[in-house]
Amino acid sequence: MCRYAVFTVTIGLAGLLAACSPTFNWRESTIAATNLAAMFPCKPEVVTRRLPIGNADRDMAMRSCDAGGVTFALAHARLDDPEQVPAVLTGWRASTLAGLGTDPAFATSQRPQGVAALPQMLVLQTAPAPSDRQPRALIGVWFAQGADVFAAFVMAPAIPVDAVEPFFAGLRLR
Repeated sequence: MCRYAVFTVTIGLAGLLAACSPTFNWRESTIAATNLAAMFPCKPEVVTRRLPIGNADRDMAMRSCDAGGVTFALAHARLDDPEQVPAVLTGWRASTLAGLGTDPAFATSQRPQGVAALPQMLVLQTAPAPSDRQPRALIGVWFAQGADVFAAFVMAPAIPVDAVEPFFAGLRLR
């Protein structure tokens, strides 16, 4: 009888803890072979693809996860020539905007509140247009350190405030 009571109490406490778990369970993730650490609200999956970046095909690693209906992503690639960085970041930002199919009237390059400046940072914020069939908003930053280029994104139909600041504030170059 005592074992049954302990088991029942244990199961009950586990249920209560699960019910109280936060939507965003922040944890640090280091970005291999770089000086960047990032905070994700869930365990990111890593996918690496060979893509045309700058003047050559390069490996791009994308870490992403979904929590609370929000997608969090961080992409990284290393260039051969750091002088290509400004052109690569500008092109990457432009292709992201074009890929979203967002009306430019609903996009801005204003840095979100709570997002610290990063080296060579470019920003893109989009809001859903009234005509969007699948409304989605995006906040993205593109930045670099040396020959490493990065892009960090938060995307959802409506991005909650408590998702933006911890994610972007968690981007730390060492």
